[in-house]
Amino acid sequence: MRNPIKHILFWFLTMMTCLAMTLPPLHVSAQTPIEPESMMVSDDQAEAWFGQKTALSHPVVPHLKYEEKESLHFYYEIAYERRAQAVIHSASSARHKNLRFLPSDTLNDIHIYLLANMNTYFREQKVPERAPAWASGLSILRDDVILIRLQSVGITPIEPERTLAHELNHVALRRFTGSAYIPHWFYEGLAMLSTEDWGIKRAETLTHASMSGQLLDLPAIEAAFGKTGAIVDLAYAESAHFVAWLAQTHGDEAIKNLILALADGQKFDEAFLEIFDHTPNASFAIWYENMSQNESRLFTLFSGDAIFFYVSLFAALALVIALIRRRRSRKERLQNMSANISVNTLPENLRHFGPFINK
Repeated sequence: MRNPIKHILFWFLTMMTCLAMTLPPLHVSAQTPIEPESMMVSDDQAEAWFGQKTALSHPVVPHLKYEEKESLHFYYEIAYERRAQAVIHSASSARHKNLRFLPSDTLNDIHIYLLANMNTYFREQKVPERAPAWASGLSILRDDVILIRLQSVGITPIEPERTLAHELNHVALRRFTGSAYIPHWFYEGLAMLSTEDWGIKRAETLTHASMSGQLLDLPAIEAAFGKTGAIVDLAYAESAHFVAWLAQTHGDEAIKNLILALADGQKFDEAFLEIFDHTPNASFAIWYENMSQNESRLFTLFSGDAIFFYVSLFAALALVIALIRRRRSRKERLQNMSANISVNTLPENLRHFGPFINK
């Protein structure tokens, strides 16, 4: 006869697993970004913020320690020296990642400020503070300057080493292509592809949006970078996945050829059409179709929410099993107390003790 407890537990586990697979996806809400992101300052923004002056005498912020590493100039606050040294130590790896699509000379003589608060840079230049609290890094392309925040805000962790590699890509791409117009989604997508900046959070964001029909089109992605909240996380996730898909489908050489065409003065849309045989919007539509429901469900099963659900589920099962075993053990003890135990089955030292003294 089948064990009734195992039978009940089997069907309970089956039912809860099915429920987990059919849970509705989380919706994108306008809250704080899931993880800190970077901010890229265009030439127009830089001129509006700092004026027309582009020749800077570094360091702009006084009383900073200086170190040169891999032809990069680092300035950091003494109070954050240990954290800053970890970032500086990652400079070689950051450069190497960006050589996938860009030449090495575009990664020289960049000034990088490692600060507790990036707005220190603005205050020292007597201009309004522009660095938002959610930003982990900021690239001022016109001035070849990168700001990286070393101090955490709230409970959101920061990864300044990852930020360094990401921001270097922005500055290098701008240097190589000059004043060519490049859409924001390509800037961010290329940086994340080059630095392998893809993880469970971005996959989860993309999956939830795909399953709920909330994916942004290219114009909406471009507009999202000027906003705040979870829509920015989605814009980053889509940009990263789309550009990675272009590289996987057409090869790295296609991406390099697009960058070369931009450096030669071609307009982005024209060069894109010539190299990929589709307009950016048409290619994006093909990518959109490739975002299958099965892939989304696979990501969902291994998302942070799903893992938390599984842990909670197994904890509940463990509690149920423990209670059942405790009840069974108690029942067996009660039965043993009323059982007629033969004295001959007892050890010698217990045969004339307690309740067995008269037997």
